[in-house]
Amino acid sequence: MRKIIYVAILLSPLSSFAKTCVDSGSVYDDLLCATRALDDSKRELNAIYQKIYASTQYKSEFEESQKAWLNYREKQCGGYIAAEASQSQGDGPGLIVKDCLVTITK
Repeated sequence: MRKIIYVAILLSPLSSFAKTCVDSGSVYDDLLCATRALDDSKRELNAIYQKIYASTQYKSEFEESQKAWLNYREKQCGGYIAAEASQSQGDGPGLIVKDCLVTITK
């Protein structure tokens, strides 16, 4: 298990610690930026996942862990954050949820 954690840390690119999109002009610009950031984060995460998956002998446990994490991420951002965002108007809630997904994915 330690090896998996070390590999994940070593393989995580420094760009994944970059600041998320905020106040780039309008909520639509921010939403587009957050969508791109989420796509980039998912690609980076998938590349790391594939490398770890290929190197571990605990494939089924790793898959279960990943599924549990994905479930947590969706519930965290779709539930609690969406409830907090319900005070926003227009595309504000969508931006808050998307930003949450980007933050947790990174």
